[in-house]
Amino acid sequence: MLISVIIPALNEAENIQTCIEAARRGYSADQVEIIVADGGSSDGTPDLAPPDVTVVHSPRGRGVQMNRGAQVATGEGFVFCHADSYLPRGWYEAVVEVLRQPDVSGGNFQPLISPAKGVLHLVNHIIFPTDWRIMFGDSAQFMSREIFEQVGGFQDIPLMEDVEMSRALHNAGRLVCIRLRVKTSSRRFLERGATRQWLFTVWCMIRYLYLGASPEDIARVYRSSREERA
Repeated sequence: MLISVIIPALNEAENIQTCIEAARRGYSADQVEIIVADGGSSDGTPDLAPPDVTVVHSPRGRGVQMNRGAQVATGEGFVFCHADSYLPRGWYEAVVEVLRQPDVSGGNFQPLISPAKGVLHLVNHIIFPTDWRIMFGDSAQFMSREIFEQVGGFQDIPLMEDVEMSRALHNAGRLVCIRLRVKTSSRRFLERGATRQWLFTVWCMIRYLYLGASPEDIARVYRSSREERA
């Protein structure tokens, strides 16, 4: 089974090569194809992709970028991996095994936030349940091409596109959270303080899912320094 790894990127020169290497891991071209969907980086991110990686240019916005990557992807399955997240050893075999189950709509991996400070040490030892409300994009969402097309791809919203995709996958079938851990950057936590950022993230989810906040409301208070440079 050919799996397309689609990487949305914006000013990720420091991470993009490691992200690509973690996805490639020696898999052959008929097992894994890698697509970088760049949202207008000003730091040369697209130029750092090796020749065997497809680079597409897109308007800024993770949902838009991932949809653009999916348009050129040729795989039967899609893995959407943020540029500051690194797929674990054995990820391909695990995804293929899950996607071959007929009742599965998609899923993600367990997260490993690195470097871990403060509350993040505890978070990294939690086995998160399979629940669409906590299956975020930084833990690498995956699904078949058929399901991706069935749910209409990612919504064109400034934030929470991953939550809405998880909701759509939940409504389309059974979700699976693979026990392997995707290593993801803790830079946002380090910018604001680990415990403070964790609580802030939980509060944003409560506002969005239960208190009627819009994606635009959340996006206004959830910008990172990387996004502000763009």
